[in-house]
Amino acid sequence: MLCALALASIVAGFGMSSGCRVFRGREPDAHSVKARQLSLRGADLLRRSRYEDAETLFTEAIQNCPTDERAHWGYAATLWENGQHPLAIRHMQEAVRLSGSNPEFLVRLGEMYLAEGDSERAKDQASLTLKSHRDRADAWALLGDSQAQQDNYADALESYQRALLIKSDYPRVQIAIADSYRKVGRPLRSLATLDRMVDIHPTVHENGETQLVRGLALMDLDRREEAVAALKAASEGVPVEKADRLIELVSAQYQLGELVDARLSLGKLLQHSPEHPDARLLQSQINTSFEVLASKSSEPARLIR
Repeated sequence: MLCALALASIVAGFGMSSGCRVFRGREPDAHSVKARQLSLRGADLLRRSRYEDAETLFTEAIQNCPTDERAHWGYAATLWENGQHPLAIRHMQEAVRLSGSNPEFLVRLGEMYLAEGDSERAKDQASLTLKSHRDRADAWALLGDSQAQQDNYADALESYQRALLIKSDYPRVQIAIADSYRKVGRPLRSLATLDRMVDIHPTVHENGETQLVRGLALMDLDRREEAVAALKAASEGVPVEKADRLIELVSAQYQLGELVDARLSLGKLLQHSPEHPDARLLQSQINTSFEVLASKSSEPARLIR
């Protein structure tokens, strides 16, 4: 989902972008004006999560002015929310091209690539943005996310730290830093990072990903009971769209022998991604473990007979 602050920033620039203007004297033509008005109304609907209505307006804006980058940006956003990711990416690419590489559009395009598993192209968008906009925290965060997806956690930590130097209050990046510390074998530093963040933002403690990273770090430290509790809380908060995170959660619960919790978390994932290959493998492992337990529990009864 689009970040509200990023959305506001992009909308604020709508009046300044050139779009489809063909000047007659000093006035843009009627199609350009119409497209701008439609895009502004569509952006307002996006903020209110009225995606179908917003899509209608952005479609009409593109029909009025096919070279209006704002309309392509908004249309891409609605397509993404509706699950039409390849088409959304094509329109975001067009928004980037028409805007002359608007940094907000570049970062959003990179985020789309990353969500589709294309970390290299995501990294390219971040690097391109940072060539001329070194002060963009979101671009540094995107670079860190791309490096983390490639299991390059040392470089990811450096990029995330650069993001925090620019924007010190950045919870999602702080969670990513904690996760990266854990993955480079520093679970105590991971927990300390989470604790500092919770001190500033107490409500972040309820965040599903915060609890997941905490649970995994506690698991690395062999603090089993605390890990089980944190992972159980994570199951209620990790969004179903984050399949890889849920896979981490289910795998951890399975390794801890918490088969009931693992099955419940897996059920949440399978409802959203029923064909996920890793989910199916975990389902088979969990089912087998339950069968083994059932077999063992019935052995005494057979002996008594």
